[in-house]
Amino acid sequence: MTDTPPASGSGGIRLGPWFTPARIALIVWGLMSLIAIGAKWQAIGALDLSDTDDAMRMAQVRDLLAGQGWWDLAQYRVNPAGGGVLMHWSRIVDAPLAAGILLLKPLFGQAMAERIVMALWPPLLGAALSVACALGYRNLSDRRIAYVVPLFLIMSGYILVQFRPLRVDHHGWQIFLAMLVMAQALRPAAWQAGLLGGLFAAALLAVSIEGLPVVALFAGLAALRWALNGKNGDRARLCGYMGALAGGAILLQFVTRGPVGLIGTWCDSLSAPYMAAFVAAAAVSFAAARANPAALWARFALLGLAGVAAAGALVWTEPQCANGPFAALDPVVVQYWYRGVLEGQPLWVAKPHDMIHVLVPSLVGLAGAILAWRDCTDAADRRNWATVIVALAGAAALSLFVFRTVSTAHLFALPGCAWLGLCAWARARTIASTVPRILASAMAALTLPLLGSMAVAAVLTPLVPALKEEEKRAATEKAEVNAYKANCLDPAAIADLNHLQATVLLTPIDLGAPLVFWTRHSLVATPHHRNSHAMADTIRAFAGDPAKAQSLVRRQQATLVVFCRTANDFTKYRLARKDSLAAQLYAETPPAWLEAVSIASRAGLSVWRVRPE
Repeated sequence: MTDTPPASGSGGIRLGPWFTPARIALIVWGLMSLIAIGAKWQAIGALDLSDTDDAMRMAQVRDLLAGQGWWDLAQYRVNPAGGGVLMHWSRIVDAPLAAGILLLKPLFGQAMAERIVMALWPPLLGAALSVACALGYRNLSDRRIAYVVPLFLIMSGYILVQFRPLRVDHHGWQIFLAMLVMAQALRPAAWQAGLLGGLFAAALLAVSIEGLPVVALFAGLAALRWALNGKNGDRARLCGYMGALAGGAILLQFVTRGPVGLIGTWCDSLSAPYMAAFVAAAAVSFAAARANPAALWARFALLGLAGVAAAGALVWTEPQCANGPFAALDPVVVQYWYRGVLEGQPLWVAKPHDMIHVLVPSLVGLAGAILAWRDCTDAADRRNWATVIVALAGAAALSLFVFRTVSTAHLFALPGCAWLGLCAWARARTIASTVPRILASAMAALTLPLLGSMAVAAVLTPLVPALKEEEKRAATEKAEVNAYKANCLDPAAIADLNHLQATVLLTPIDLGAPLVFWTRHSLVATPHHRNSHAMADTIRAFAGDPAKAQSLVRRQQATLVVFCRTANDFTKYRLARKDSLAAQLYAETPPAWLEAVSIASRAGLSVWRVRPE
């Protein structure tokens, strides 16, 4: 196979041998990253983090650099009355951030080293993703896809946003590792492809258990290939994948969490129940592969038994995990916090424009993949496109129920979109008339995910009232200039908070993580579900019976109450009941057990001291 694209007669443009798919991927991503860094320059200078998880991630990295143990993932500045919160995050994500800061600190100091790492690391991880896409999808029937897929990648908004400067949380890692698993699934069936795929799948789960559906999907694909064909290569791939998944999960869990990680029974992260399920599934898969029955029904039966064994091991080890990772949340936390976390909600609660931008790339990619599959004559090419179709269909279906999985679905939609785009471009170049040729060439650009979604939205907006209303609201919000509306944390307020003696703050939940990042104080609660009890106390103190607010605040050992008058969650609290603590504070008629603390906040941050008993 040559790395030189097809000649222009087949719709392609011949490039020199230096322009390999990997180099083109780096050039395209590099140019896009320079634009992104320039656009975010002011935010980088101010460390304007747009997500609370980025703030908490950096707090975790700072604690690691300050001497907290590698295996100790507790955040002791959150819920200090309860002894801190054991985070469900992985050191895999922390490690490159900490290493970069450690290397740059002697040259630039801690603050500047953090800015440099937070600005550069997400685009660098994105560059690795771009190369992985080019190399992974080059095994498809149309080799030109490897050359153009980086362009489709940078036009995928839901992917791109996870690799923007300052976006240091784990979502970029999830996308990157999912692509590595897909790349191995597209390689010829062999032990090595299965082994590497299983290791990357184990790493994906170590980063976040949110990747479990994707890992299970590719396990099912490997099992289906062997069940249908019974070939030795497919059998080797299945055994390699399941063995590496089970062994890699155990190894990575020990490396990142230590001995405690091997016996913990958490349902929201890789732990003993999931590892037991992987071991059980791998054992039955190995036994099935060794038996290697000739009958199709027998192979399906044995693989079905592997699935039953995995489910049984999971439930036997920790029955609670059968209900999902959020089943134990206090109902008040679900009502006032979790239902407002869009990434965990189904697509139908999203804004109409978001629905369009979610659905269009997946549908275009699925249509392109199906047409490419039909166009293939080689059996191996058809199998690879079938892999893309099944993976995309599964991920797209999941994205309808869990919004956060949209980026993975769009990742698997890229080759189908690219195939359609190449076909449309090649067809357009055969039109003799100049104007129709130009128009047809421009239409080919609509296969780019972002452009296609924008075109559909532009057509539907005048026709759909919900889209028109959303557009009006967006224009109104854009006209309202208030950079600190979400949290009121302007530099003056942060400086004054840091001048106060370090203590425990009670804040609305969404304000907690930014304050952990920006100040020396401890917080009762942040938007992280393992702290459900303190989160419930926080919500009930602000939004519940005002007669119980004081005892809740004192129980959590908070000595300052801090809130932002314009924040969404505080607005929910004060509207919950007219006599709530939040409503009293908003009206500046506080209870007698609170006294005002004057701070120089231009954005309206309010601070109140809890009077001694």
